[in-house]
Amino acid sequence: MSGAAAQPSWRGAAWEATWFAGAALAGMAAAFALARQPFFAAGVVFGGLLLMVTLMRPLAILATMLVIGPIDLSFLTGGFKGLLEEQGGLDMNGIRLIGMVVALGVLTMADRDLLRVAAARYGRWWLAFLAYAAASLALTTSLVDGMRLLLKLAYPFLLFVGILGVVRTRAELERLASWMLWGAAAITLVLAPALVALGHYELDHGRVRIPTIGVHENPMSFYLLMVILVAFTRHTTRGQYRYIGLCLACAAWIAVAMTRITVLAALAGFAGCALFAALVVRNYRGVVAAVIVGAALGVALLPTALVRTFGYLPGAGELASLALHPTQLFRSMNFQGREIFWALVLKSFLAHPWIGEGLGSSTALILRNFPPSWGGVVHNEYLRLLAELGVIGVALFALAVFGWWGAVVRVARRADPLVREFALPAFAGLVAWATISLTDNTFDYYAPFTQYVAFLCAGALAAATLPGAAAGGEGAGPAGPPRGAG
Repeated sequence: MSGAAAQPSWRGAAWEATWFAGAALAGMAAAFALARQPFFAAGVVFGGLLLMVTLMRPLAILATMLVIGPIDLSFLTGGFKGLLEEQGGLDMNGIRLIGMVVALGVLTMADRDLLRVAAARYGRWWLAFLAYAAASLALTTSLVDGMRLLLKLAYPFLLFVGILGVVRTRAELERLASWMLWGAAAITLVLAPALVALGHYELDHGRVRIPTIGVHENPMSFYLLMVILVAFTRHTTRGQYRYIGLCLACAAWIAVAMTRITVLAALAGFAGCALFAALVVRNYRGVVAAVIVGAALGVALLPTALVRTFGYLPGAGELASLALHPTQLFRSMNFQGREIFWALVLKSFLAHPWIGEGLGSSTALILRNFPPSWGGVVHNEYLRLLAELGVIGVALFALAVFGWWGAVVRVARRADPLVREFALPAFAGLVAWATISLTDNTFDYYAPFTQYVAFLCAGALAAATLPGAAAGGEGAGPAGPPRGAG
């Protein structure tokens, strides 16, 4: 080897010097920021690392997000929305959202396969909806709240695209679901009991809240419901009783949280499982299993939910009578003040029915008319979308979601256990999403809830088209990436 060849070129030396100078400047900036604003600096570093690792190792980041979904990261930035309070507040959860949306967005634009998935059959209506929502920011009375909600709406779609574009083998896809369940087992069987034993919990009218895991018991219980649906489906396809054990652990924590809408969503979800098994996959053993599990959850959780709703435990005859008179039923139920918000936001929608008042406007409307301590969310996503995006926005969102729903039904007809391990909980998760949206703000629960619905929908499509998928069945198609580009 010649001496000239052994020595670095001028370009190589200059490149090394540039990297060294950049690293030195970044180190000095980080040191200065840590001394002056430690939590803000930690957030910036975390967000930058999240962006860099997502671009380099997207599958690892997607797995991490599925594992830590419900865990509250705000302690890393000094408390719940402890940064930039004058702009509405920002914490590590928000930094995670911004970092993931930016990273997945850049990854999608840079990768031809991901871009084709995003613009193809199961993504184009989402893109149209998100573009319309972004354009509505020109009308909104609260730009910050609108931009925050836009990120929350974009995240599940980008995760859906990321799963379809990044996962290359069925083994990788199966491992993602396994990591999700292992994370749930660690949270329900190790972390939550340990925090309760150490006294790190709060009691709110008999309901147990564990702030470290979630800032509220509602999103935590929604996460647990998704875990139950995935674990239950794995038991029906694999016959392993450890998944039933995980279901029982999750159900116990749901019971402790005493979230009424979760109980209703669980019953609706398992009813969806039964219908799905009967009409789509023709698995009548699955129908029986779904009915048994749904009935068990109803017996265990429904009485407490009814007492919280009506103030007492009504009999079956009284419930049937109320069901025949919707107005009387509505007046008999305790919505904890939500109906006051609903009337105000409905009036806003009626004033601008077609295009709405812009993304984030309902939050500004509520905060103008009620004390900040009441919160700024309408607790009904149907009214929220109607008021902010009008009938046009709701129609676009419905087309996007029903596109996923139809895709899940179509691929589930394959006689492929892995496809059904994703398709059945995806279908039930969409049913649960539609149910929970009646009284809660599911768009805000992108980490503990909507990302799992997107993951399961994408997983069903990927399992049906990845090399090695079982052929045949209605809806069968060619294997290989890019997927979802029909």
